[in-house]
Amino acid sequence: MYKPSENSDHMKEEKSLKYERVKGIPHVREPGNSVRRKTGEWRIFKPVIDHKKCIKCKNCWLVCPDSAIDWKGKPVIDYQLCKGCLVCYNECPVKAISKTNDKHEK
Repeated sequence: MYKPSENSDHMKEEKSLKYERVKGIPHVREPGNSVRRKTGEWRIFKPVIDHKKCIKCKNCWLVCPDSAIDWKGKPVIDYQLCKGCLVCYNECPVKAISKTNDKHEK
């Protein structure tokens, strides 16, 4: 795992950010690491797949920037990783993915 030193340019930039260490403001210091973190609580909208409409084209799986969609013969969304960006919703050619307001119910 990459850990920048205190003297690195990355750390100097981050120290100048106004929201650093502010409780309740999520930010990821290491881009591309969402598969190691549960970032689903950031979500406002939740994509929901209608498997009856799905044509298994894998577009949603390919375009998901957080690797939150697994392919198990059909797309399965890992809601612990999904940030609700809705790229999958926008790219589905048959509109098999809908969006709902996420209430973060367990």
